[in-house]
Amino acid sequence: MRAALALVMLAGFFVLAVALAGGLTAIAIWRFSIGDPEGGVWMLVVAIGLGGPALWATLRALFARPEPSGFQMARETYPELWRHVDELAQVAGTRGPDDIRLVDGANAAVWERRGVRYLELGLPLVAGLSVGELRSVLAHEFGHYGGGHTQLSAMTYRAKLALQLSLRGDRVFGLLSAWAHLYALVAASESRDHERFADEVAVTAAGRDAARRALLRSGPVGEAWSDYLTTYVSLALIAGRTPPLLEGFRSYLDHPRRVHELRELERRMAELEPTSVFDSHPPIRERVATMALLTGGDAPIDERPGWTLLAGIPAEAASFLIGVQGPPATWPELVALSGPAQVRRYADALRHAGKVSKVGETLADVLAALERGELHKLTGRPVDASLTAAQVHEVAVETVTELLACTVADQLVSANRATLELNWGGMFVLRLPDGAALYPEDLVEPAVRDANRVPEVRLQLQAIGVNGL
Repeated sequence: MRAALALVMLAGFFVLAVALAGGLTAIAIWRFSIGDPEGGVWMLVVAIGLGGPALWATLRALFARPEPSGFQMARETYPELWRHVDELAQVAGTRGPDDIRLVDGANAAVWERRGVRYLELGLPLVAGLSVGELRSVLAHEFGHYGGGHTQLSAMTYRAKLALQLSLRGDRVFGLLSAWAHLYALVAASESRDHERFADEVAVTAAGRDAARRALLRSGPVGEAWSDYLTTYVSLALIAGRTPPLLEGFRSYLDHPRRVHELRELERRMAELEPTSVFDSHPPIRERVATMALLTGGDAPIDERPGWTLLAGIPAEAASFLIGVQGPPATWPELVALSGPAQVRRYADALRHAGKVSKVGETLADVLAALERGELHKLTGRPVDASLTAAQVHEVAVETVTELLACTVADQLVSANRATLELNWGGMFVLRLPDGAALYPEDLVEPAVRDANRVPEVRLQLQAIGVNGL
């Protein structure tokens, strides 16, 4: 019933827009007919301004078509992946996808067009989840097939696109805007029911433990993927070389420090996830709690890495999705090629922050500002107003720690007092002439977190050859 109501309301939005534009146009014509051209012109301008965007968006959306993207995973090339897909689709009681695409982004989605079913599977999920967790993700998506949630996907795709296009900007008539928000409320309620149904399918097909773990891990894996791209894959972009990308992400996730960080992130993301009546998914903590109450689903988790289902995937597939080009290189080779430029870029960012904040551009200036308790001068006001004061402070600490560590590394590397080595638990390891390993982030973080520790950190930096302090 709510699905039908949502579609009726979606159609009603455009009927309302047409009626509004048509009514105002009729008034404009009447004003012209009674000899009031000025009033007619103004009314015509209002008609075009209020009804025009919705009508134009509708015309654009009518010709829009969802198109498959990403790297196609052919059945004959990836039989192990398709074997699991066929098995899970059978458990879900539905026909499986006809086309599987590997895409960038930590997400999975199903849709269909003209009877052809598509599955989009995010590369970070394949690289970061176990086979059991990945099976749960697939089973959840097939639950949408079995529940008939994708049958109207082409129609709703065009309708939602038209709605989004017509609501762009700030010149939307209040009644149209209110109607759109009411539609979003009804559609979100229906979508949440769809997600609960798909979760039940995931538990039945893949097991309760795998389903719960997949839910909790998917978000943190997405965050880890973003950090991996920023911190490590950026080295490949600088050098114009292609490292083993999936293997690199697995090494990143397997580092003890990252394992701990992801566990903490799972807990925080589940606890702090905001909720809204407009959300299309129930909060993860609620979904996990509901799964614990479902009967059955006691299958053991297949702990093999998810990417074992993609045996034989060519390196250029991941490179294509991420946008990395160039001849192959190992990760240690990339650090030697791009590491100095990377730390220099971060050091320049800290100098710029010091200049803009008037704290000072040198390393000594930054340490002095930290000693005065002026950390937040360097980071400025938060962009996200929803963050709490504690969250803002933590982001500031993490940002300045990273920039300060790179500034220290830049000075030592530039002076030939240290070399850079790969570190999957942080940005780099600094190898000193005597062979000692130095972790610059661990070294400077106490000074960033506690103004009273600055003198101690300053002495340690001087002891390893950092000048000008």
